[in-house]
Amino acid sequence: MEPVKGKDDLLRRVRTALHGRQCTVPAGGPIPVHRGAGSSAERIDLFRSRFENLGGTFVSGASAESAARPLWEALRAEGVTALLVPEDDPAARSLADALVPLGPYKIAAPDEIRQAAPPPCAGIQTAEYAIAETGTLVQTSGRGKTLLPGLITDVHVALLSPAAFIDRMEECLAALAHNPPRNVSFITGPSRTADIELTLTIGAHGPRKVIAVLLPAI
Repeated sequence: MEPVKGKDDLLRRVRTALHGRQCTVPAGGPIPVHRGAGSSAERIDLFRSRFENLGGTFVSGASAESAARPLWEALRAEGVTALLVPEDDPAARSLADALVPLGPYKIAAPDEIRQAAPPPCAGIQTAEYAIAETGTLVQTSGRGKTLLPGLITDVHVALLSPAAFIDRMEECLAALAHNPPRNVSFITGPSRTADIELTLTIGAHGPRKVIAVLLPAI
């Protein structure tokens, strides 16, 4: 699998993937994704390696309850006391329900997180795709979904099913080309910038920590 080789290569691949791409989506059905020849286990292993190299934390479990304990340990290390969960995301709600007794955590509303001094918060949300070649999480505003859990919180927790893992960016872009959402977040590691005096700062424009949680069924 050939990796992305800088900005120019990335933009070239985006233009190529979007040019003239269309796919037929059954009404109310899932968006089809063309996957490479690699196995699901290989995609997951590669994603995990790239994701962790970028500073992400990868957690897996047979159920929300079994994943809650290692996730709780990661959230405790970040001082998290509140959880932001979309109302229309049952998988995220199930994981939050398993976490609350361990914290204990408060389920927060978006307005609480926007306060001048919000509580340390983790946003939990199901991700549409996980791109193996770059360790990138993909979340969109399709079907009216919010992106706030991955934008305004201290820690972003992305839930993934085995079917969410794809080999390359082009597969994701082709799947989204039929009915492009208004907003797409490509999350490759924690938010970081070196714009201020060339000093690397983590969490400047978004979450300082990103955690991927693999569950067998979402």
